Amino acid sequence: MKKWEVRGAKKVFENRMFSVTTKNCFHPEKNVSWDFNVVDTFDWVNVIGLTPDNRFVLVRQHRLGTDELSIETPGGVVEPGEDPETCALREFREETGFEGTSVHLLKKIKVNPAIMGNSISFYFIDECVRKTSQKLDEAEDIEVLLVDAERVTEMIRDGSIDHSIVITGLGLYFLSGHNRFKNIHFL
Repeated sequence: MKKWEVRGAKKVFENRMFSVTTKNCFHPEKNVSWDFNVVDTFDWVNVIGLTPDNRFVLVRQHRLGTDELSIETPGGVVEPGEDPETCALREFREETGFEGTSVHLLKKIKVNPAIMGNSISFYFIDECVRKTSQKLDEAEDIEVLLVDAERVTEMIRDGSIDHSIVITGLGLYFLSGHNRFKNIHFL
């Protein structure tokens, strides 16, 4: 199988969070030209935090894409030049006020290769306790929730947690060697 050849590219939209580029491409085996739109954005991190009494540190916030309150795991944008692990620790502390004793990379994956080139790194932070107050950005309004593992899996099943990135992160945790809830079925 041959790759599409990019014959030209034009940025058609740009703001502080992402840009959209239209790429004119040619497929040599099919002799077809096609325009594809690609979203260029920062890499992301997502954090699964667990307290000493085995509760997940979750956040609830209003998401304008769905115009709903969303229950999620903390996360955010990796700033240019920032190490993803450093970003994970920073975002977790800023959004929740919690810090942990150890941080572990669960997995780094591509967000959506069909239209995006960025990656998301999922981290697990253990033994999380509140150390400080939240340090939210001006446009953030985040409520911190502490939820036990059985309830987290119920929330996924009943749709209370329906964010694909959050479910992926929790799934990676439950599949990892760090999972201390072997008797709880993730789905």
